[in-house]
Amino acid sequence: MKRRQQGFTLLEVLIAMALFSLLGLACYQLLERMMHTDQRIHRHELQLRHLQRALGIFERDLVQALAYPVNGSSARQALIGEPERIQLVRGGWSNPLQQARNDLLLVSHRWSDGQWLREYRSPVPGPALPGAASQQLLLEGVRLERLRYIDAQGQAHPNWPVGQAPLSLPQAIELELDAPGFPGLRRVILLPGFKGQDHG
Repeated sequence: MKRRQQGFTLLEVLIAMALFSLLGLACYQLLERMMHTDQRIHRHELQLRHLQRALGIFERDLVQALAYPVNGSSARQALIGEPERIQLVRGGWSNPLQQARNDLLLVSHRWSDGQWLREYRSPVPGPALPGAASQQLLLEGVRLERLRYIDAQGQAHPNWPVGQAPLSLPQAIELELDAPGFPGLRRVILLPGFKGQDHG
């Protein structure tokens, strides 16, 4: 006797196609979620790197602040601090090519229109940088919440200098801001924290 060949019925084929379609849809949704998660992690990592870079530059400028006059016409202010801007003179500017330039930098940080900007140039007197001050965009999409100057008694002030001591530096700077991916960030950065003598 010949064996009858058995195949799939139309109903079985339709059921199999439906199952494969559901399996494919589930796999696609899982892949899409994984890709979305990966993009979100990458964006967060990029935001963290940009924030760390901006804070690192800001901290280096502060910890190398010197009791040196910010304004060449006045020998009384080593740091000028406002609620949205800070200006100081820092040392430690590397000069690997031994160029004819000052090893000091007049540095300014300001927060305006969602941008954190840094400007720097050689202070006066001394060999000046060619051209105007250089500007550097440290961070975008940032909102400054608070910038305060803490004195030797631990009191916070919205402006600096306070008192009459010449070339005084605050003990610390308190910075609070909302950065992309990191709202409500607060840092307190210690300065050399001394009151300088008259610059001769």
